[in-house]
Amino acid sequence: MANKQKTLDRLNKEKEYEDSLVERLDSYFVSSLPDIADLSDKEKAKIRETLLIIIDESKRHSYLFNQLVQMVFEHGENNY
Repeated sequence: MANKQKTLDRLNKEKEYEDSLVERLDSYFVSSLPDIADLSDKEKAKIRETLLIIIDESKRHSYLFNQLVQMVFEHGENNY
């Protein structure tokens, strides 16, 4: 079983990944879509819609990681 610190480290690493994914998707890919000349407006809209779903799911995962970190921090006597 992992101890409290290893569990917290792992959860924080996963949360950082989710947060960076959201930032990259939002700041680069979604905002760059209008500049892609080879795609139709319909294709751009579909890609944007899909990316926004991924962004929303990643934000939800980040929130859940925060809850898990808090739970592990408050109940550190348990094995995880």
